[in-house]
Amino acid sequence: MEDRRKRSRSGQVRDSLVWGALLGAAAGAVLGHDVHGVGAAAGAAAGAVVYAPAEAIMRLRLGPADAPPLPQRILGSALAMSLVGALLGLLFDSPPVVGILSGALLGLIGLRPLKVALGVAVGAMVGAVLHDAGPALVAAAVTIVYRAIAAVAYRNRPLVRVMAQEVPAAELRYVVPFEARSKYVGADYVEQLAEVRGGTFRRNPPDVGILASLDALDGPQFDARLVHPLIREFYEHTSRFKLTIVPEWRPWMKPVYELFKRFVAQPLGQAAIPSNIEEAQRGMVSTIDTIDLDDDDEIDIRGWIRTFADSGRPIYVGIYTSFRHEGRGYVSVGFPIPSSNFTATLEPHNADGDGLVLGSRSALPFPGHYLSSIDSERDALTVLKLLAFHERIEVFVVDGELRTDHSFSLAGRRFLTLHYFIERLAPPAPTSVPRH
Repeated sequence: MEDRRKRSRSGQVRDSLVWGALLGAAAGAVLGHDVHGVGAAAGAAAGAVVYAPAEAIMRLRLGPADAPPLPQRILGSALAMSLVGALLGLLFDSPPVVGILSGALLGLIGLRPLKVALGVAVGAMVGAVLHDAGPALVAAAVTIVYRAIAAVAYRNRPLVRVMAQEVPAAELRYVVPFEARSKYVGADYVEQLAEVRGGTFRRNPPDVGILASLDALDGPQFDARLVHPLIREFYEHTSRFKLTIVPEWRPWMKPVYELFKRFVAQPLGQAAIPSNIEEAQRGMVSTIDTIDLDDDDEIDIRGWIRTFADSGRPIYVGIYTSFRHEGRGYVSVGFPIPSSNFTATLEPHNADGDGLVLGSRSALPFPGHYLSSIDSERDALTVLKLLAFHERIEVFVVDGELRTDHSFSLAGRRFLTLHYFIERLAPPAPTSVPRH
């Protein structure tokens, strides 16, 4: 049988040649157009001939979890930004303006306020120096200068880390290896996954939970025996509970999320979190969908699906798993997206006596957030760890009522807290037996 990893490496080289040729040709065309005496056609040919082999050779030299070298990353960014610069040039006939906008965009991608300021300053400077140059050339030059400065200034504070490239899923237990195989995830995702995997699907079976047992999370920082019984019941029998959500957005993030929700989340059928209290008051339906893969009546896959009560449109589609490593338990929640997955792996802690905290900020290697590109046919995952994104889930009981505060932060700044009010549903009335 052919080794999947060998096929993965050959596939990587092939993809590098294809995408390298496309990016090199497109960027070469707009840069050649901006350089006197070169022209778009010659620039496209030169870009494809030079950049595609460079990408393929780099890929051959890299190990499975190695990141491309900095010069190669800077070059790729510069070529991509030259295309952005060409588009900006259609709107603004001013190299300084194109430079400032290009630098601001680069800074925003950096997710730090100081990087935005750095990008604007570099863009203004480069745009002033290249005041007679074309927009594509200005944007590419801004990118090279900005990224070179940022690489020195932030050399010990990266935003992402390459964890794996084309690695089998079994070797990456902290990642949930389930992707969406269409452009829409939706509330029927788990049922569709059961068809693909050949398992038995059940929609919201009685008494099912997002975890089989809270004891699976035991470790040096967490003892499930100390947790309030209501919290344990919620995790092990989630379908017994009704959830109400109240979102608390920070003003600086809310407009950004509104755009994301309208143009990405809602068309995707995933991560369409309520933007305000009025939207949250539409109500939410929560179901736990399950898959049994080997017909042993044991649940192998658990999906927590939340939809708006009035429309049935999906809010959230998450696959819940847990795993143990060196005497510690972890929770991983995977959010399928087309050909990819966004996974949050969280470390449990006891808190305030009988409370539970799940968090991604940890000195341990596994907790964190991962963006994975998934090729199920070749069992090959390429994984990035997002170092600037963190979340914290605090579960507690107040006056006999179950509550959860779920907060998210970006580059150390909290931008959203979801306040959950969790109500235990009344047990079903006993069925009366008719007398004869």
